[in-house]
Amino acid sequence: METLDTKRMRLRLELQEAYDAWLTITEFWANSAPAGPCVELSGSPKETQAEWFEYLAAKRRLVVAYAEH
Repeated sequence: METLDTKRMRLRLELQEAYDAWLTITEFWANSAPAGPCVELSGSPKETQAEWFEYLAAKRRLVVAYAEH
């Protein structure tokens, strides 16, 4: 069974990986888009929304894990 500390460490790594993926795709689209990106309500260009939402989901999982006793 996974200990709470191990779970938190794993979730921190997932959060870092999700952020890195979002940052990578954002930089790619910023360098390849001829015009300014179309920003949606999420504050992220449409082309990077999947990665942004994955980052937010990973962040939520980590917050929930820290709320556990």
